[in-house]
Amino acid sequence: MRRAVPWIWAVLLVAQAPGAAQAAGEAGARGLPDVVVDAHWLRRHLDVVTVVDARPAAAYAAGHIPGAASLPSEAVVSETAPARLQPLQRLRALIEAAGVRPGRPVVVYDEGALRAAARLFWLLELLGHPAVAVLDGGWPAWAAQDGAAASGAPAPAGGGRFVPAPRSGRLATRLDVLLAPLRPEVVLLDARPPDDPGPPLPGAVRLPARRNLDGQGRLLPRPRLRALYGRWLERGRRFVVYCEGGRDAALAYLALRRLGAEVALYHGSLREWRRAQGGILGRPLEVPRG
Repeated sequence: MRRAVPWIWAVLLVAQAPGAAQAAGEAGARGLPDVVVDAHWLRRHLDVVTVVDARPAAAYAAGHIPGAASLPSEAVVSETAPARLQPLQRLRALIEAAGVRPGRPVVVYDEGALRAAARLFWLLELLGHPAVAVLDGGWPAWAAQDGAAASGAPAPAGGGRFVPAPRSGRLATRLDVLLAPLRPEVVLLDARPPDDPGPPLPGAVRLPARRNLDGQGRLLPRPRLRALYGRWLERGRRFVVYCEGGRDAALAYLALRRLGAEVALYHGSLREWRRAQGGILGRPLEVPRG
């Protein structure tokens, strides 16, 4: 797949010393056992991780994990074009305000569906943070194990400076999706719910994101995930995931990252695709079929 990032992020890549964020966080990366952690693990490690609440601000104010910072998942998306991310400097400001820094592991949680938390998981990985995980089961899992709760507005979070180091391989573009049917090494996955009536994009395989969860809404363990993706992983395939607006695709991204797969997320997904009418630079383009 073509490894590309928005041009403004590409400028940042040139300006930044290679690997700075990754080097700063190597110690932190060793502090996370997996891309998901359970509530018992988090309770024991609250003092050594940064906890980020991806729920809406009202839910955070009603009750949250002590010490958690509020960063609603929707805040990272443009208000005028919901399929697009905020500008890089705005994202950096939001992340720094949540107390995130490269040398400290981050655990993100949401209302339990994992999609909102998975979007922030993907975003932080995209921006180069080396140690990010999602709380399996989210806020309900924390409450169910009698975890302490805090309430009220978020206090100002200190955390130092976060210098993004974008990883181009985590982000797929419209061109990547367009060319995927011509590239046998790429698997294009449509993660939308099964009741979504729209057809998949040319060359895509339909695999709803919810199939990555068990009956309790937890991410499937690795053996069961391999049963879903193993036929592609065994052939060394790379993945591009998409959905309607990015959140279901983020859950699929999280599952594939649990398997150590090489995966990129087409965040604009079908909202962007329809807006562009499948064209490049505003010109209609026939989608090749492979």
